[in-house]
Amino acid sequence: MTLDVESSTVVGSIVFSDLVGFTEYNGAVGDAAALALLDAQSRLVDDVLRACSEARLVKEIGDGLMLWFRSPADAVRCSLAILAAVERARADDEFPLAVRMGGHHGPAIARGDDLVGQTVNIAARISDLAGPGELLVSDELIGACPELSARTHPLGAAQVKGVDQPIWLHRLTPGQ
Repeated sequence: MTLDVESSTVVGSIVFSDLVGFTEYNGAVGDAAALALLDAQSRLVDDVLRACSEARLVKEIGDGLMLWFRSPADAVRCSLAILAAVERARADDEFPLAVRMGGHHGPAIARGDDLVGQTVNIAARISDLAGPGELLVSDELIGACPELSARTHPLGAAQVKGVDQPIWLHRLTPGQ
C-alpha cells in the first residue's frame, strides 16, 4: 500500500520487530556479515507479508522493522509467522539471532510513506519490552481482533516510556 504524499489518518495495527543482540553480532562478525543478516531478515519478512492482504513494510530502522497492517488479525497472524520463520531458520543454522516483536492498534498519521503518532510510539515501546522470540501486543490490538486465532497470555499493565497511562499487555503464541 502506498500512502498519499499529504498527511492523512489511517487506522490499523503497527508492529515493530528487533533483532536481539544485533549490535554484539555486528561487532563480532563485521559489517558485511551483519548486512547479509539484514538481507536474510528482509527475505523472511517479505515472504510472510506477501500472504497478508493490506500489509506493508513501512521502514527499516537499523536492525528493526516497522510494519503496518490494516487488519489486526493479519498483524497477529503475520507477526507469529515471522517469528516462526525466524525460529525455523535458526534451527537450521541459517539465521543466528532471535527476533522480538511488539504491536498496537489505532490511528496513525501517514506522512508520505511513513507513519507517525502515538499508536506508532506505543508499538515501538511494546517491542522494547518483548523477549527473544516473543510477540507482545496491547489490549487495543486484542480488542480489535475478535477472530483472534492465537492464544493470549495476559501480562497485565506496563508503564512504557513517554506514555502517561499504563499499557495492558498480552503475550501471543500460535493457537491450536
